[in-house]
Amino acid sequence: MRPLILPLAASLLGCALAPALAAERVPTRTPGLWESSTITNAGRTTVKECVDAQTDRLVLQLTAVLTCKNTDFRRTADGFFAGAKCSAGGMTVDNQITVTGDFESWARAEAITNMVSADGDAGVNRTFSTAIETRRIGECDEGQIPGDIVLPGGKTIHVNPSARR
Repeated sequence: MRPLILPLAASLLGCALAPALAAERVPTRTPGLWESSTITNAGRTTVKECVDAQTDRLVLQLTAVLTCKNTDFRRTADGFFAGAKCSAGGMTVDNQITVTGDFESWARAEAITNMVSADGDAGVNRTFSTAIETRRIGECDEGQIPGDIVLPGGKTIHVNPSARR
């Protein structure tokens, strides 16, 4: 179950924030190399991301294939709060998300996610927490371009189809 939960959790987290961009802008991270850890009930995964303003937003746009309804979005004293209900892969997902940070050197997103089977199969229902902690560690490494994500084990994927390698 862990291989499915980590990407789905990150995608749903992005999905919940994406509608908020139209109402009130969540800041983009300062361009450069960021180390991001996704922590769930299933464990911790850390990647390095080379971002600029365009690719930082692109990750949120990639989640647009999910069907989400933003039920609550507001600025808080120290960041943002979002509530969203989504449908994906035969599941209904209810997210409660807080985002804090200065977005220049660090940011943290925390979510409580309730996943319920759309067909009533209670055996696949899950509640889990996800935290994404990210910190800027410097400029992108030589040879990296914005959109490069270095996965555990060193494999690099690229999420910016408009950038040329």
